[in-house]
Amino acid sequence: MYSLSNFKLLVEKQEEIDAIYQNCDELKKTTVAPKISCEVDHFFECSKNHLESQGFNVTVTTSKLKALYKEAFITIDKHSKDLEECIFINLNNYVEDQLSIMLDIESQQSQQIITYNKDGFSKALEQVNDKLNRAKNLQNACQATKLIYKNNQNNIFHSANEAINYYFK
Repeated sequence: MYSLSNFKLLVEKQEEIDAIYQNCDELKKTTVAPKISCEVDHFFECSKNHLESQGFNVTVTTSKLKALYKEAFITIDKHSKDLEECIFINLNNYVEDQLSIMLDIESQQSQQIITYNKDGFSKALEQVNDKLNRAKNLQNACQATKLIYKNNQNNIFHSANEAINYYFK
């Protein structure tokens, strides 16, 4: 059995999800991407200053920082992904790690879609509800544009200096 009220609810919720994602796409372009770009520049500048204070000779380009100390080197390369900037830190080929500057998307549960008709659409309604929650969480994160640094070991840093102190003590 399938109820038309549940079908209509599915269609309405999918329209809401589509509108949220469309808004998020606009926010990514106008707010999130520029903020991530500024944060990457800030990270490069802080890294440069820190490494120079430690006696390294530092060269910076638009996508790379290279620090030389005698014959040893540290390179920091950046590569863009959606909603994050990946930074690869290589310490003279001995150690390499990936640090991502990314949007902090907090997971919050929204209201459940309430239906009184248990039918063939019930499972689809649960899935749409989960998708709607993810869309709303993304929208909230895009609006707040709070950034975090996260590495491969899932360590989270809240500032460039915190990440730099972790990598270059």
